[in-house]
Amino acid sequence: MPNGKVAGEPCANLDLESMNCRIWGREDYPDFCAGFSPEMDFCGSNRAEGLQILSMLEVQTAADTSPT
Repeated sequence: MPNGKVAGEPCANLDLESMNCRIWGREDYPDFCAGFSPEMDFCGSNRAEGLQILSMLEVQTAADTSPT
C-alpha cells in the first residue's frame, strides 16, 4: 500500500479470516510494518480493546476534509 490506506479500512495484506498478515516475513513486507512494535498503549490487553484504541486514533488523526 504505497500511498497508505483510508482510516477504518483494513490493510490490503490482512487475511480477514485469520486476521494474519499475508506477507509477514517476506521480502516485500513493508519497512513501516517491520518497524512497528506492539505496545499496550496502542494494542490494549485484548483484540477488542486494541481495535477500540486504533479506531479512536484513526478518528483523531484523520485529515480534515471540511471546506475552507
